[in-house]
Amino acid sequence: MLYDNILVPYDGSASADAALEEAARYAKEDPGCALHVLQISDIEHQVIERLDSSYGAAVPVGMREAFEEAQNEAQRKLERDVRLATRGLMNEIHAEVQGETTIGVQIVAYAAAHNIDLIIMGSRGLGGLRGILGSVSSFVLKEAKVPVLVVKD
Repeated sequence: MLYDNILVPYDGSASADAALEEAARYAKEDPGCALHVLQISDIEHQVIERLDSSYGAAVPVGMREAFEEAQNEAQRKLERDVRLATRGLMNEIHAEVQGETTIGVQIVAYAAAHNIDLIIMGSRGLGGLRGILGSVSSFVLKEAKVPVLVVKD
């Protein structure tokens, strides 16, 4: 077994899709390898945007439920995307949505906490820093304690 745990940071971009497909190829070669797909999402911002359009500046009483609904929606979408990209794989697959802090820091922390031994990620994503090529990829390459494979889309 070459890798026990592979992490794919995922944001729904073409670059992340390419990374997930590459990770699925690696996992297919080794059925004992677990595939971890991590989406870091700014749930709070999404909920506030959604509520702002219907309530103006006032924060409604059901804010907690709105956050939970947005989190669940993001998790369902991630699981659907992962199922499509990994169909036919018999490997153990983990798909998780976490709230946004600093994306690169969160990826490196997840890798350390889950005994990840390879990170496969896209060269750039959908974030607000789209113009800065590979800012998250560059950070992870520099800070991760494990090999990082950056996939071009």
